[in-house]
Amino acid sequence: MADVPTTLSWTVHPLVENRRKSVLLGLFLALLLFGIYWGFQSVSVALLSAIFLLGSLYKYFLPFHHQCEADKLIITSCCYRLERSWKTFRSFYVDANGVLLSPFVRPTRLENFRGVYVRFGKHTPEKVIDFITSKVQSESSP
Repeated sequence: MADVPTTLSWTVHPLVENRRKSVLLGLFLALLLFGIYWGFQSVSVALLSAIFLLGSLYKYFLPFHHQCEADKLIITSCCYRLERSWKTFRSFYVDANGVLLSPFVRPTRLENFRGVYVRFGKHTPEKVIDFITSKVQSESSP
């Protein structure tokens, strides 16, 4: 953790990064929408279902740009921008795909709703974890 940069930036796009899963997801969604069309015999119901299905999976289909700066975290995508100060976060939890930044000191059920999940994508997890560790610990210390 001795060589922590002052800023860190990367883009996560699961649709492009996981090609095999993306093809399987596309086939599944096509079959599901065909089933909905066949069951209801209505193009408008199938289109409305497609909008809801694709809208609920926007974090998979759209690229998200993560930017860790000295004083804040910025996550942007199409029609989406989240900007939070490092002072907001009091703890974090690392898993295989990313880091959950929590505004709570202790684990609680609310952190999935109030926290921010930062995905690693193809970026080196160690750099992200080191940067977040330096920011969250330095901001939470007196």
